Amino acid sequence: MKIVAIHNTLWTHYKGDIYSRIYKRTQSEKQFDFRVIHLATTENGRSVLGNADLNEHQYPYEVLFDDELEKVLTRRKITSLLNRVAFHNPKLIYLNGYYDASYWAVIIYAKLKNIKIIIDSESTETSRERVWWKEKLKKIIIPRMDGYLCLGTKATEYIIKLGVKKEKILSTRNIGIANDKVSQLYQKGSLSRDSVKKQLNLTTYNFIYAGRFSPIKNLLMLVEAFAKATEKFDNQHLWGLILSGDGSEKEALLSLVSLKNIEGIIFLPACEWHEVPARYALADVAILPSLFEPFGFLVNEALVYGMPIIVSNRCGSASDLVQEGENGYTFDPTDKEELVEKMGMMMNNISEHKTMGEKGKKLVAHFHPDLICDDILKAFDTILNQ
Repeated sequence: MKIVAIHNTLWTHYKGDIYSRIYKRTQSEKQFDFRVIHLATTENGRSVLGNADLNEHQYPYEVLFDDELEKVLTRRKITSLLNRVAFHNPKLIYLNGYYDASYWAVIIYAKLKNIKIIIDSESTETSRERVWWKEKLKKIIIPRMDGYLCLGTKATEYIIKLGVKKEKILSTRNIGIANDKVSQLYQKGSLSRDSVKKQLNLTTYNFIYAGRFSPIKNLLMLVEAFAKATEKFDNQHLWGLILSGDGSEKEALLSLVSLKNIEGIIFLPACEWHEVPARYALADVAILPSLFEPFGFLVNEALVYGMPIIVSNRCGSASDLVQEGENGYTFDPTDKEELVEKMGMMMNNISEHKTMGEKGKKLVAHFHPDLICDDILKAFDTILNQ
């Protein structure tokens, strides 16, 4: 029985890990013939963060366009994707969302051919600006799918608001990363923590953001909040901020730091995904300040490493992975003063960091990729046997 998963890009290594686990399980248990179609190699903004790591994709897959997804014409995406779906003729399509026009074409095709559909639902009500007519269209079409795998509580709430019946929601924790693998990389990086910190002239304690430097990530406000926090709180000379990555806003960030003569901020260049855990090993508190974020896997990573976190309440992960005051704090990303205060709490309570980190580790264990793989395979079985 053939199942085809459709995903946007090959670049996403954590999805590659999940697909690899699914394929390995289906092969050993001889359940399904599982394969994946990726629309493109990468997407806008991802290419600066490194190339796709093919070692993470141990399953049958094909890539329709060796380019950034946004550069491919919609007509070409639709034609190519529908041709491949027709060629494979699956019993079930596992679709990575519904945000691309080619995905809507697949939904229509599947309904005409009586092919079952399970959708990854990652959007939350606040993850982007909502357009009224699109919301009405979603309420007509989205509830007609066969099953849903939601990326956390907020994504679940949104899909229910669109009219999906609760019994069609087959998982609410489809939000995993390769916990064990990144943990090992972090531990390896920790061995050289002191020497690398000395080499980079880092402060005793550091906040860290790792990812794209784009306006939606709200990094300009983060820099301003850090500057104010290090003026306001007594132990400011002990704290720094690491910004790891690259993107369209890098020059603006560098200019802001220079213009205001902000001390303690270090920029680290973009690196491959498997090098990122060693960057976290240099820091003490992770921050995700995004204005909008469907989930935010930075939070998963930080918790796996045993780090306390500060997360924007516009990130889907805030509801599932942040217990206020227990393993971290949330804040309104439009309120700089609130972020300053939350940073101050971390700066003034260093002795609590280890306890907070241990609580975070226990919390994120519920989202281990093996458990997520179990959920997905059960979802396949449920829908195919309806």
